Amino acid sequence: MKSFAISLLAPLAAAGIVTRQSASNWTVGQTVQTSSGSVIGHAARNASASSVSEYLGIPFAQAPTGDLRFAAPVAFEGTAAINASIYVSSDSST
Repeated sequence: MKSFAISLLAPLAAAGIVTRQSASNWTVGQTVQTSSGSVIGHAARNASASSVSEYLGIPFAQAPTGDLRFAAPVAFEGTAAINASIYVSSDSST
């Protein structure tokens, strides 16, 4: 199952979003390094196997509000670690 979890991130790695991770050091739900910073995951709760990592709600673009409404997507920029172990509201007031 370890290779399955890594293969899920392979397309992101190929796109340069996820940096190379060592397969021998992989742990379920580990924090991964991306070009936008760290992304924190967790072990999937409803998976039939306990070796599945889950990364939820990763922002790929800025929220389409204000001047960005009906405009082309603008790449996400952030400096803080992204907590992808839960879904968060895209509403900036929460």
